[in-house]
Amino acid sequence: MTIDSIREARERLAAVVQRNRLDHSSTFSAMTGGDVYLKCENLQKTGSFKVRGAYNKIAKLAEEGKTKAIVACSAGNHAQGCAFAASAMGMKATIVMPKTTPIAKINATEGYGAKAELYGDCYDDAYLRAREIEKTEGAAFIHPFDDEEVIAGQGTLGLEMLEEVPDLDCVIVPAGGGGLLAGVALAVKSINPKVSVIGVQAEGAPAIALSFREKKHIATDSVYTIADGIAVKNPGEITMKIIDKYADDVVTVSDGDIASAIIHLIERTKLVVEPAGATPLALLLSGKLNVRGKKVACLLSGGNIDVSTIGKIIDRGLVSRGRKIEFSIQLQDKPGMLEKVSHILASENANVISITYDRMSADLELGETILHIGCEVGGKEHSERVAKALTDSGLKVLENGRGGR
Repeated sequence: MTIDSIREARERLAAVVQRNRLDHSSTFSAMTGGDVYLKCENLQKTGSFKVRGAYNKIAKLAEEGKTKAIVACSAGNHAQGCAFAASAMGMKATIVMPKTTPIAKINATEGYGAKAELYGDCYDDAYLRAREIEKTEGAAFIHPFDDEEVIAGQGTLGLEMLEEVPDLDCVIVPAGGGGLLAGVALAVKSINPKVSVIGVQAEGAPAIALSFREKKHIATDSVYTIADGIAVKNPGEITMKIIDKYADDVVTVSDGDIASAIIHLIERTKLVVEPAGATPLALLLSGKLNVRGKKVACLLSGGNIDVSTIGKIIDRGLVSRGRKIEFSIQLQDKPGMLEKVSHILASENANVISITYDRMSADLELGETILHIGCEVGGKEHSERVAKALTDSGLKVLENGRGGR
């Protein structure tokens, strides 16, 4: 596979995908010491980069006249990309989705004209069902990442970024199955080998990072992360060969880092980005990668996130950034103590959001209780000032408080 495949893909995609600008972020540049640019594929048609690879693959099948129907398996962005592309090509599309798929994603897939078939409890079950449909109905199976045409479609992002900012020093790309990282790495390195290409995964789904480090194909037994779009146990064979050849490194970030990055994007850029798409910025803000004085592009790969999930992620991000904290205070169980604590918190501009009592701890003397009081604060420095004010007043603040203490 060469860059020529990616250039051919760009021709197919020219009138279809949106070319979202590579935007400079003064906020994240100031925070990291580098020149930070954001490639916002969360604003792409269907809400993610996946439409690029799906459309390139399906359009090529249409050109060759090999099939009039496609089948795919996905609980997320690949499903919508395939549904959109098949509809544009006038093909019948069946997308097999796990029964656990959120209704919003099912509706979105069907909204693009595909038939959504719910099967099994996980991606692996849906995959087996999709391959069965491939055999029984003669539909072409569209792999979400381990396919050269799919990889070529994703690689068009590499071309776009270097055309807009030719002197980039580094490109950071989310990685799950590896299609996006493989395509972008091939494109970027073919044009300018000096540009560093870094893949980023969630700590709870590190198959590509492990495979890259050990120089052998490694599949994990399980995955656990809020970044469901890159929660892949087994990376692709084709993708890993390309990643091993062209990528400079593949690293991981925590779910807390991801949640914090999502909040930064919402607050500072007014962008809604899904957890997988926020991993490049999460890596930058975590301090694991030194980009001081360098031009770096973060590929925000998608923005398809359930509204119900956003609140949970925001809560997690606020805790990670020290803006939500729970103080555990051991005190006498008598009238007036809560008023004393509340007065101190109010004087320090800490907003109380939850209160619980624990009278059952084995460490308590008779007549004592532990007050768990959740607060919103301005950050870790503010929470430390609040804790000091509580301690200075004679209260016993325990060190096992959740969310930063």
